Amino acid sequence: MKLFKLYIVVFSVILAGLVFILTPTFFFSGEDIDLPVYSKTKARDIAKQMKEKGIIHFEEPFLILAKLTRADRHLKAGLYRLNGQMSLWDVLTTLSEGKSALLALKVPEGYTVEQIALNFQKINGGDEADFLKAAQNQELLKRLGVVGPTAEGFLFPETYNVPLGASCDELVELMIRQFWDVVGPDFAAKCKAQGLTPYKMVVLASIVEKEARNPEERPIIAGILYNRLHLRRALQVNATLNYVLNTRHAWLTTNQIKNTDTPYNTYKYRGLPPTPICNPGAASLKAVLEPADVPYLYYVAAGDGSSLFATTFEEHQKNVRQAKKVRREKRAQGTSAE
Repeated sequence: MKLFKLYIVVFSVILAGLVFILTPTFFFSGEDIDLPVYSKTKARDIAKQMKEKGIIHFEEPFLILAKLTRADRHLKAGLYRLNGQMSLWDVLTTLSEGKSALLALKVPEGYTVEQIALNFQKINGGDEADFLKAAQNQELLKRLGVVGPTAEGFLFPETYNVPLGASCDELVELMIRQFWDVVGPDFAAKCKAQGLTPYKMVVLASIVEKEARNPEERPIIAGILYNRLHLRRALQVNATLNYVLNTRHAWLTTNQIKNTDTPYNTYKYRGLPPTPICNPGAASLKAVLEPADVPYLYYVAAGDGSSLFATTFEEHQKNVRQAKKVRREKRAQGTSAE
């Protein structure tokens, strides 16, 4: 008889737990609340935010359920639209599976603000101009620690789950906060160790993102750019001039180099350009924080997806001739050279 009563108690506790987890709480507010989640945000911090916003009403049951289902390992970055009437299970599966995400906004590595805005317009039907305006919102940028004229460089490449109707300011803030979440709290100290401010470090990372065709070469190219900066030599990077010419040419004409007067022309002006030229990913950011110790001062795209490196100008000229030969051969074969 006592064993039977114990079974009844255990069954009642389990049943009550399932009801608590699975049943929507209709007696709470059903107002939609947008919750930003970043890739490195801990489940406990998310639970605290949700309790403060009235999405959940007790933190521990959420944390226990997340731990038991291992969903705490799969919480996806995004802007989630939740409300207090959702069951605990619905809240958890929404965060771990992106169930409330009506849009998946993909930001590839190396995209510019303009490209992201155009992508946003394509998938959302929103106004490209509104996104660009949000990316230039100085009040927002200042609050998020971005000192440049736009959010260029700080819209972290990621696929974001966002609800339909999310404002452009919300999206820009989500991407910038994701950037700071990824680089970590010691980013400024690491930049200082390399002799650059955080903003200039992002400028340098954006150049590496555009110039390195082979991911393994990112630290080498970063090392070369540092070498040229330390020697006060012009960087002579095509990607910075392509940024203002709005082109993607691996080779620039003599006319473009000599007659384009802009601080982004790193053939004419020494040092870094005034702003990032794209939004770099984690690998390029790591490359400029941990550059390779190399003797090289020059590099050129070999035409096969790799680069050729040189210490002297004479070696570089030889590499340039070799790269041009590869490109001519590929054009003759009807294939494209990288």
